[in-house]
Amino acid sequence: MQTPPGEENDEALVARCQFGDFSAFEILYSRYQRPILAYIYQITRNYDESACIAQDVFMRVFEHVDRFDTQRRFTTWFYTIARNAAIDYLQSRNRKVMVAFTDLDRDDENDTVANNTGAVGVSIESALAQGESNRHLGKALAELPQIYREIIELIIFQEKDYEEASAILGGVSLGTLRSRMFHALKRLRESLTAAGGAEGLDLL
Repeated sequence: MQTPPGEENDEALVARCQFGDFSAFEILYSRYQRPILAYIYQITRNYDESACIAQDVFMRVFEHVDRFDTQRRFTTWFYTIARNAAIDYLQSRNRKVMVAFTDLDRDDENDTVANNTGAVGVSIESALAQGESNRHLGKALAELPQIYREIIELIIFQEKDYEEASAILGGVSLGTLRSRMFHALKRLRESLTAAGGAEGLDLL
């Protein structure tokens, strides 16, 4: 049975674009307009500029869609283009950019503990998924380093698996990515707790 229009997977839609059916690109645009804007915003923290960057990213994808290998995952390619565009924007404004993972967690618990501990993340991850628009959460996210905001956006809000998030973020190891997620959620909880939540969750 033929897949109904709009329900095809991303790679099938890209293949249609490559054969000149650009109505398929309209479906991709409607599918990713909001998610890609949300991701770019977590990098730039400037909504207007993020909207402009997102439009430019869609144009780049449209212009180079013929080069895409449909055996790969489209979203990995797409989000990598978006990330590079957002990073270029920050660099052009002489803004602090954290392109790759560094030693920003040097003062935190060691990675072995982080990789084997789920207590910090379990309940807050569930609450995060339901409270993205909460103003307290927005403020707490804004205070996190860029890399941490990206991880939370990709893995929690956009439900990317760790393998894809790793590829988008430049090929960081899965162990390091899980460790950084642990620390990102730990810092977020601390920020929310400081704002008045006994468990860091009642503000979500």
